[in-house]
Amino acid sequence: MPVPLLPLMLRSLLSRLLLPVARLARQHLLPLLRRLARRLSSQDVREALLSCLLFVLSQQQPPDSGETSRVDHSQRKERLGPRK
Repeated sequence: MPVPLLPLMLRSLLSRLLLPVARLARQHLLPLLRRLARRLSSQDVREALLSCLLFVLSQQQPPDSGETSRVDHSQRKERLGPRK
């Protein structure tokens, strides 16, 4: 097996294993956090807590560093324009 395929296969295997775990954690944590938010007296505190929770749950894994550098490089070229 070529070496570059091994990290890709490991990443895909881990993502397939961890996705159900993340879903299960969300299913159990959301009701607990909602109950906690109901018990808090201040509406502002409740909204802040729920918005932080939604932000954390909406985050995805960052792209690979190789992909990021290629994207950054192409965007930098577009911003700078053609070389003279």
